[in-house]
Amino acid sequence: MSEVNPLNAMLKLALATAKSQHNFFLRTAENSTMAEVKALLMVLAESEEEMIQKIQHMMITGILDEVQELAAAKDKDETPDETPFDPSRTESDPRIFVCNMALEKSIKTYTFYLTMATKTKSEVVSTLFEYLALLEMRQIKELRRICGTY
Repeated sequence: MSEVNPLNAMLKLALATAKSQHNFFLRTAENSTMAEVKALLMVLAESEEEMIQKIQHMMITGILDEVQELAAAKDKDETPDETPFDPSRTESDPRIFVCNMALEKSIKTYTFYLTMATKTKSEVVSTLFEYLALLEMRQIKELRRICGTY
């Protein structure tokens, strides 16, 4: 009888979350009529693709490298900036609307991962969710960098 890896279900959940966000950006880009908004959404989809690849890598190789990265991370105790992008332009500039929508989704994902990290009884699973929260925080920083140009 083979042992069941408790991380597999959690990694599948993280992968499903990342794929959902990636698909959302792609579908929205396909439906967008503005070239600038379409380009922004494609950049956001590419960023989410990197998260998908990272999670798939963990599913194959395990999380030892990621645990070590988490331990060494200087930014693990930071919290993401939740401040929306220029709310006064949300109604008039679809790029700002998209950035704020993506920021809101990312903040929810980040909060979900932290909540899961504190609720699980398994130290290994908790560490995995802490690492996923760190990755999501980095995604938020990248989102802020990308959207800061608008």
